[in-house]
Amino acid sequence: MNNQVIPLMKEHMNGKNGTHSSKRLLLFDGHALAFHSWFTSYPNKVVPGFFQMISDAIEKHIPTHVIVTFDPPPPTFRHKLYPDYKANRPPVPEGLLEDCERVRQRLESLNVVFCTVGGYEADDVLGTLSRKASMAEFQTVIVTSDLDLLQLVTPITEVEVFSQYWDTRFFGVAAAKRRFGGIAPENIPDYKALVGDKSDNLPGVPGIGDVSATAVLQERGRLDNVYEDLAVIRESSFRGAKRVARLLEAHREQAFLMRTLTTIVCDVPVDIDIDGAKLQDTGLGDMEVNH
Repeated sequence: MNNQVIPLMKEHMNGKNGTHSSKRLLLFDGHALAFHSWFTSYPNKVVPGFFQMISDAIEKHIPTHVIVTFDPPPPTFRHKLYPDYKANRPPVPEGLLEDCERVRQRLESLNVVFCTVGGYEADDVLGTLSRKASMAEFQTVIVTSDLDLLQLVTPITEVEVFSQYWDTRFFGVAAAKRRFGGIAPENIPDYKALVGDKSDNLPGVPGIGDVSATAVLQERGRLDNVYEDLAVIRESSFRGAKRVARLLEAHREQAFLMRTLTTIVCDVPVDIDIDGAKLQDTGLGDMEVNH
């Protein structure tokens, strides 16, 4: 077993390698990195892949501040609202959970800010931190494997999505809209409320697919507007409008439940001072990863 020194380039951390925002926050979806490392980068080993991905992201984005978030043990508030939430997923391998604890111990030893909030997913913590960062005039990049996080994209909050199936993609506002057929990032929860999300075991509104959902939201913008006057949908010119209006009327309660489940919470009680998460105060620049 060899030690590899990860070159994080001190000049990047000190802002000497090109121009960038004076305050740039890099947020990591910790469990997403862990799963990717376990199943892809270093099979059945989380730690080396996890920290290699952090290293690569820091070199690419040149942040001034870094925070890592993790999911808590279930249940979350979503499981309580909808017991079948994520019920289609296999159990997490025991070894992966043990390695996640090793990751947290390593982050602590490196003085890296990380957090978990009981009852909320890492997505919700990322949403809350990105909103706080925006209010404090940070430019923010969120690193994840979850396209759901595109709903957090704004002119100063961008999302980098990695996958074992395709090359890493970077999403600003325009790219996020293209990915969801012209739907604005803030309306992605409305879209998913209608079409569902198989990965989270959410059925959406029965009978409504991508094309119909896009047509409905392009017509009315948000689910609330849709239900203010279903006659507008019924009389719309898109194909199947009358059928879609009937389905929406029959499944109103489910549509709004799905919207609650697909919406990232941005006011989680997170006791973190973003200004206290400076990269230069961590040991990431000299860390070693055991392979």
